[in-house]
Amino acid sequence: MAGRSLTSKAEPTAGAVDRAEKAGVGSLEPRVEVLINRINEVQQAKKKANKDLGEARTICEALQKELDSLHGEKVHLKEILSKKQDTLRILRLHCQEKESEAHRKHTMLQECKERISALNLQIEEEKNKQRQLRLAFEEQLEDLMGQHKDLWDFHMPERLAREICALDSSKEQLLMEEKLVKATLEDVKHQLCSLCGAEGPSTLDEGLFLRSQEAAATVQLFQEEHRKAEELLAAAAQRHQQLQQKCQQQQQKRQRLKEELEKHGMQVPAQAQSTQEEEAGPGDVASPKPLKGERPGAAHQAGPDVLIGQEDTLHPDLSPRGFQEIKELF
Repeated sequence: MAGRSLTSKAEPTAGAVDRAEKAGVGSLEPRVEVLINRINEVQQAKKKANKDLGEARTICEALQKELDSLHGEKVHLKEILSKKQDTLRILRLHCQEKESEAHRKHTMLQECKERISALNLQIEEEKNKQRQLRLAFEEQLEDLMGQHKDLWDFHMPERLAREICALDSSKEQLLMEEKLVKATLEDVKHQLCSLCGAEGPSTLDEGLFLRSQEAAATVQLFQEEHRKAEELLAAAAQRHQQLQQKCQQQQQKRQRLKEELEKHGMQVPAQAQSTQEEEAGPGDVASPKPLKGERPGAAHQAGPDVLIGQEDTLHPDLSPRGFQEIKELF
């Protein structure tokens, strides 16, 4: 820019010199002054142009330095850019790996949730089964406890002892009644024989009555009552035997527990021993033996008065009408 400005300033000066030469010699002196002035102006312009050129060169050098620095900065930035691009590519790869890992973990999480849900369902089903089994077990346990309580109440030694005592007393009473019945029958037979032998034909009506259908029905009714009494006596004897066996088992169990307690160094209280002896007493009562010539089941061959008095005790199926007919027969 400075060179162009100097060239443009020098061209008008040369043109002015040519015009001055052509103008003539007469005006030489003023023209010389003009030329000197012009030369001075040109020199000043040249100095100014040189100064501007130096400034321009300085500016150019500064700009060149700045350009070099910018070029170096560009190279540095390119290197940084390449590094950043490499880092970005690596980060993208890491990001893709993380995304794939996250997707895989999400899939595994879903599978685990599904498995947990299935296991929870199985646990609930198992809990329901266990609850049902526990309820059934509790019901069975309550039933067994109720049955055990009933059996314990029924098989208590005190109750068994009382039943044994009652059966012993009833057996003794039945044996006494059997003796009375036999004695009454013997008396009746003797009376019939004496009446038939003493009166002879006068007792024909009574013999006919005894051989009549009414007498046969009465005898049949008496035989049925006798059979029922035998069955009742057999049942009572069997029950008595069972109670004795249970009482013996209870005594053996108590004796075994007592021995175990003594073995472990514990003493049985005196009150418990006295209670055991009292309970063992009724179970050791001997059953009365049947009389010689008597049948074991013939315990209810009682007379009419005795049978009528004991009709509620002997058997619930005995009818008052049967007892009344037997009484009329005798």
